[in-house]
Amino acid sequence: MRNILLIIFISVSTSSFSQVKIDTSVIKSIRYEWKLDKKKNDSTLNQILTEYKSGIYKEEFTDFKKEHHEYPFINIFESKYGKLNREYKSSLKIHFWSVGNGLQKNYYDEFGNLDSIYSNYNKDTLREWKYSIKKEYRRKGKLKYLINKENNKELYYYNFFGNLKKIELYKDSILYEISNYKKGLLVSQVYPTRIKYRRKFTYEYDKKGRIIKRDDNDYDFHRYQYNEFGLSKIEKIYKKKNAIMEYKVFIYDKNGILKRKKEFGRNDKLKDEFVYEYK
Repeated sequence: MRNILLIIFISVSTSSFSQVKIDTSVIKSIRYEWKLDKKKNDSTLNQILTEYKSGIYKEEFTDFKKEHHEYPFINIFESKYGKLNREYKSSLKIHFWSVGNGLQKNYYDEFGNLDSIYSNYNKDTLREWKYSIKKEYRRKGKLKYLINKENNKELYYYNFFGNLKKIELYKDSILYEISNYKKGLLVSQVYPTRIKYRRKFTYEYDKKGRIIKRDDNDYDFHRYQYNEFGLSKIEKIYKKKNAIMEYKVFIYDKNGILKRKKEFGRNDKLKDEFVYEYK
């Protein structure tokens, strides 16, 4: 009875939000990630990634939901660069997210910018939040500023041709982050007030606008390789004090389709291995 009331409450609470409807009517492909256990000569289904014809993706982690969890791990998103660069954060637009004891729904306006957020986190009592994003536009749907749910203000700057040049993020009226863009691509992020960690992260692209190097974390570094059909290899390296602690390698076939993932620890010790199949 409590779960039924929860579903009704969520439906009523979110009905006041307006959103450009996402299309999940036609499935383009389904990708299954299997975790290998070579000792037992067996495999376990770890993740299902569904790609819809509209460009929407849904990922499900099948073994995450526990007995004390209200919700499974599901993420519905779209990426202007496609699923192969799904982890490249500036390319993602999250529409729905749930895990453990909570869920979040993001609503976007006609220009594709975040408009409002509905969140529900359920532990001992039913708790829900609704946020309306404050923002102002220039001409032709260009953002002038946006104030997010943390009350941080984002200021948007454009070049002479109307292309995004810079975003400044202010926390408590103090400039915290500067994101610089070139030809619509994020090329650097600068943190003027950071003392303990590095103050700048960078991104590099090839002549076709494809990401080739990504450095957006104090400890992570990513490298991308391509062939004539698309991605051929991704390396994700976790480092600490200039030493490689662990890394992941994603291997694609000649048609740019992900086929295998390997995760290594220190001294190149293989920790986990995954294979992919498609439907």
